[in-house]
Amino acid sequence: MSGDAAVIVGVDGSGPATEAVRWAAREAARRAAPLRLVGVLDWAAFRPLARLADLEHRDRERLHEHVSGFVTADADEARAVAPDVPVSQVVRSGSVREVLLAEAETAQLLVVGSRGHGGFSGLLAGSTSRAICALSPCPVVVVRGEGEHDGPVVAAFDGSPPARAALAFAAAAAASRDATLHVVRAWTHDTAEAWIMDMVPWDQVEAEVDAELQAAVQPWRARYPELRIETELVHAHPIPALVRAARGARLLVTGSRGRGAIAGLLLGSVSQSVLHDAECPVAIVTARGERAPA
Repeated sequence: MSGDAAVIVGVDGSGPATEAVRWAAREAARRAAPLRLVGVLDWAAFRPLARLADLEHRDRERLHEHVSGFVTADADEARAVAPDVPVSQVVRSGSVREVLLAEAETAQLLVVGSRGHGGFSGLLAGSTSRAICALSPCPVVVVRGEGEHDGPVVAAFDGSPPARAALAFAAAAAASRDATLHVVRAWTHDTAEAWIMDMVPWDQVEAEVDAELQAAVQPWRARYPELRIETELVHAHPIPALVRAARGARLLVTGSRGRGAIAGLLLGSVSQSVLHDAECPVAIVTARGERAPA
């Protein structure tokens, strides 16, 4: 997807946010898309705790100038990273969640840093992250670390429709980066009752899971004939399998919901494990954002 729809990046003056701006600028260049930097002036986050009344007009102006200053600085950084990308900026008032979700309505991608200041500080630790991951109308990328690795693009696959959308996103992302696409299918029967486990022909089950995986990647082999696609079937819980696969990766891509052990991946404790432990940017193809591959 490219054209008029912008790559949106949340900016708050922190180091991780600036790294997210750099990543977003490079991604916008790959997509031939404009880049839009969004600063959020959340009065509740900035207001001193001892002062319950609204900020004075003078204080609001001062805070607006402060936010505008670091947004402008990051806009200059984006232009240095990707000189040919059109860059715009805006400062909006409201909660981080509401502002970013509103901006995402017309975006092709929403990018945020892994940590931040003000209202961004809890982005990956609570209801804000869950709401953005669950409700964003476009894919969300959480940028972790500094710079970009030179490894593969890793896609988490479990056979569900969101995972298939994530696979489409990952295939396009890998092709645009001239990178290998590494598709991980992690499965386990550890939660089954012992007497049930003794009745199941597990070799046959594994063969069927692998066949589903191969069938899922086949359309992307045909669409991108020069793209190297690797598949990995792992008999393990998905979280450690994905974190391990993401080491040295350029991007880890997953759907917002799935099946079995991966079903709650981006709506609870499992999601926090991936976002906190993965050593590369994490792309979340949300339920509403399935339409928009990279």
